[in-house]
Amino acid sequence: MTDYVGRNMTLQPGYYANMFEVSLQGDEAPVVICDRSKYTKLKDLRDEITKAGKDVFVYAPGHSNVIYGYGKDKEWLRDKDFTDDNVSLHEVPQLTGRMIHDAFINRAKELGYSPVYPFEIGRCRLYNWNGFRPTSDGNVKVFLGFDTRVVFLSDEPSNKLSFDIIVDVRYKLKYSSDNPVNFHDIVTRFGGLTLKNVRQIQRDLIPTGINTEVSRQRMIEQVLPFIGKIGEITLPCGVKASISLTPVRIIVGAEL
Repeated sequence: MTDYVGRNMTLQPGYYANMFEVSLQGDEAPVVICDRSKYTKLKDLRDEITKAGKDVFVYAPGHSNVIYGYGKDKEWLRDKDFTDDNVSLHEVPQLTGRMIHDAFINRAKELGYSPVYPFEIGRCRLYNWNGFRPTSDGNVKVFLGFDTRVVFLSDEPSNKLSFDIIVDVRYKLKYSSDNPVNFHDIVTRFGGLTLKNVRQIQRDLIPTGINTEVSRQRMIEQVLPFIGKIGEITLPCGVKASISLTPVRIIVGAEL
């Protein structure tokens, strides 16, 4: 059993979004491309890739007529009607955002996190199933997780796109037997005190009542250490990227 709380980090006073800028260390990326009409269902091609054990990804941005292939084994796709090409990462932001997320997830996996994909496309939740906090009675395990997604925004001063990764704290609850459990079942089986302890572990409650600083505490004590551990990432196309350790600051009207 290990605690999931990393070392604390600090922020200057102000308002922040749980968004971290991703800086690309290059703009050109080698890929392979194919006409979208060749593969109406990318799942079939992805299943072939998995079966062959190849380290390659395929992705078609929405409303695009092109399928992009990238990764260490992208040459394998040449026998699947793909041809070599180079792309500017800022000109195909959907593809770039996908590669940034792939790289982020791969780095998290190296740190012991397991990806869980919800129904919403473009999101991934990361959990370390070996790290949890038990309730004081030992009946419930509280697992810390991170809901991640990548966005691209227009940066007006530079007239360029900026890429950011959004990281939200999420929790998974399990019985001591590792079966999933929810708030209702906790109260039914173990009573309100166990649920209160769960919410204290999640930082929703403090000894005096509701924790009004919960968002800031989660940012400082959980999200920032996680981002710090991720560090530099390498996109599957080979381009390196760094993630800012400082979240995006929100400038309110009075500060202008």
